[in-house]
Amino acid sequence: MQKTPVISRIRRLAVAAVFLSALAAFTLSAHATTMENIRLNQTGYYPESRKVATVVVSDDKSAPSEFLVVGVPGGRTVFRGKLSAELFWWEESGERGFRADFSAVSAPGRYKLVILGDVPYRSESYPFTVSDRAFKDVAVASMRTYYFQRCSYALARKHAGKWARAAGHPDLDVTYHPSSGHWEGEGKVTSPGGWYDAGDFGKYVVNSGITVGTLLAFYELFPNYFPDKSLDIPESGSGRPDILDEVKFNLDWMKTMQDVDGGVFFKLTTLSFPGYIMPDEDRGQRFIIGKSTTSSLNFAAAMAMAARVYAPFDSVYAKNCAERALLAWEWAVKNPGAAFKNPADVKTGEYRDATFDDEFIWAAAELFITTKEKRFADFLKGKEVSYSGEPSWQNVHSLAALSLASVKNGLDAQRLDTIRKSVTKTADKWLTEMDKHLYRMPNMKFIWGSNSSFANMGVGMIYAHIISGDSKYLLGAVEIADYLLGKNAVGISFVSAFGTKAMSNPHHRQSVAGKVGAIPGFLAGGPNAGQQDSAHGVTYSSKLPAKSYEDAYKSYASNEVAINWNAPAVFLFGAIDALMRSQK
Repeated sequence: MQKTPVISRIRRLAVAAVFLSALAAFTLSAHATTMENIRLNQTGYYPESRKVATVVVSDDKSAPSEFLVVGVPGGRTVFRGKLSAELFWWEESGERGFRADFSAVSAPGRYKLVILGDVPYRSESYPFTVSDRAFKDVAVASMRTYYFQRCSYALARKHAGKWARAAGHPDLDVTYHPSSGHWEGEGKVTSPGGWYDAGDFGKYVVNSGITVGTLLAFYELFPNYFPDKSLDIPESGSGRPDILDEVKFNLDWMKTMQDVDGGVFFKLTTLSFPGYIMPDEDRGQRFIIGKSTTSSLNFAAAMAMAARVYAPFDSVYAKNCAERALLAWEWAVKNPGAAFKNPADVKTGEYRDATFDDEFIWAAAELFITTKEKRFADFLKGKEVSYSGEPSWQNVHSLAALSLASVKNGLDAQRLDTIRKSVTKTADKWLTEMDKHLYRMPNMKFIWGSNSSFANMGVGMIYAHIISGDSKYLLGAVEIADYLLGKNAVGISFVSAFGTKAMSNPHHRQSVAGKVGAIPGFLAGGPNAGQQDSAHGVTYSSKLPAKSYEDAYKSYASNEVAINWNAPAVFLFGAIDALMRSQK
């Protein structure tokens, strides 16, 4: 099958990334660290987007005041500007600096920013582009990472290129762990397929729930963005959008995790994490572990969304999703406090969660939208449904607000208006924080998976834009994408293969054991003030929260990849690309 132009560009980008990394290393050795004090989006900007770089300084006595934007190659000056009069300070990174606003540069092309001043401030940035498809390639690559996470599935060179590999974990003879409520003598379980959760080879229902929910929500808003034959996956050409083919691969596995009573098992893993090996080399016994309220409600919400999304393509499949969602909901109602905790002999991801109100609200909202049943509207009565902050696997409350605010449903107009206002109100708060911030970012504590939090903030701003029609929210979302692509305190693009200095050593067993480089499009977890892996031999160059990041494969606390982190990245990059082009 002939490859699409976008896929070909992504593969060229992956090759180019190796060259650019070497070039960057050479350039930096020639210019000391002069590039490092200019932080900007290393991938590209849209002609209409706000373009603001951060220029970090060590003191303000001899600080620069002017900058140029020059063409690459050639060095022709296309814009001359002044740095901000205000010197900004950011406690989380221990930095102070100025802003360089070059939003006026809108002509398509390749450029770099040059700071005018005495040493050490005279410097130039990494190159960047201005293009009306600036995020197209990174959006496609981010979505294609799910293909590379497929379990029980061989990745053919035709689709995977140099990352082709044998199938791992057939999961045809999985053992019941006692925590599942079944006993080992009941026989083996068949549970193939699905996506590997993160850098390890486990499969987790809770994390699958928010991942599938985010990707299906993107499809509901942008159904034409990843059409059939757009992702170069084996199912391309099926007549169904490629994004739905890829998500179905994981939905089909999730269905195998539903017990006969409607409840949903928590995870499928070995008892401990494997070493840095390829999937087919991991032959440890795998177990169905636990059953919980959270896994059942995440399943119910995801299946309810799938029921309405897949209906136009396969009514039988959609009906089955709806039936399973209802069974999982009914089990959760009967078992409202079934918490999961790792048994003593299990060391894999715990996804501990002690409060279930948010899962009940999300599941009820999705079931109401899909089934229109009064009982779900009644359940939501008297419960606060609002968007007060970015969602996470541990707090999915905001997902209910986003779906109700954007997908046609039967809630009364006054309540819908209140929900929608909560989205724009939170987005306004973030925009106010951005105006005062050195990097023009919302305030946030640097927790495990901080990049996912930022990406989800950007998603919230996309919703605010769609609800209100106000472009200020879209422009804010673009600046959050700028952070992920290099405009941050460590000066690195957190998306593998995108940017001159891009994340290249993820905590991802396939990437480490495969020895052919990082798969393009993965979002690193990002700075994490906890630095939990420092107790396991990872040395951080800084204790400052915003700089608590190491591009090292052993750094599971800052450089792991995960399906739930990539989902908001897909949403953010894809939505920006679709909306910025629609503004024309």
